[in-house]
Amino acid sequence: MSFRLLGVRTVGRGRILDYQRLHLLAGDGTAVVRDVIRHRGGVGILPVWGEEITLIRQYRAAVEEDVLEIPAGKIEEDEASLLDAARRELWEETGLSAKRITDLGEILPSPGYTDERIRLFAAEGLTQGERSPDGVEERFAQVVRVGVDEALGMIESGKIRDAKTVVALLRWVGRTKERG
Repeated sequence: MSFRLLGVRTVGRGRILDYQRLHLLAGDGTAVVRDVIRHRGGVGILPVWGEEITLIRQYRAAVEEDVLEIPAGKIEEDEASLLDAARRELWEETGLSAKRITDLGEILPSPGYTDERIRLFAAEGLTQGERSPDGVEERFAQVVRVGVDEALGMIESGKIRDAKTVVALLRWVGRTKERG
């Protein structure tokens, strides 16, 4: 069924998000209102050390708990590319730099209410340096290293529930199996 956009009203503006109310007309003539969160996009990067990966455990206020996830964040306005954003997030959150970065594709975390797109990457050939956290949550975050098989088990058991982390790890494992 097709929809036609009749109008948009910005309900609120935040530091990184805009909240809009869309007025649509469905193909059958039904008026539809949808609330949408606009987001400039983000990146997530899976640091791979052979059979181990690096994750971040940090408090997420929206769900009021610590979440185990890959280094990730929003794209800054002055960044030239998604790859630049991924390299920055990797360095800020873990202190790591990578010789090789592989594109793992894009995800739409929740297209029912947001236009956010997250580009996922994997990082290899890692070198450890000093972290440079840019936010309060990141300053209190823990960097943890776990085996790939252990992380897959954590997905199964529900200890890893963050969507970008689940997708990045499963895509990475799928690609490494394809390579043999």
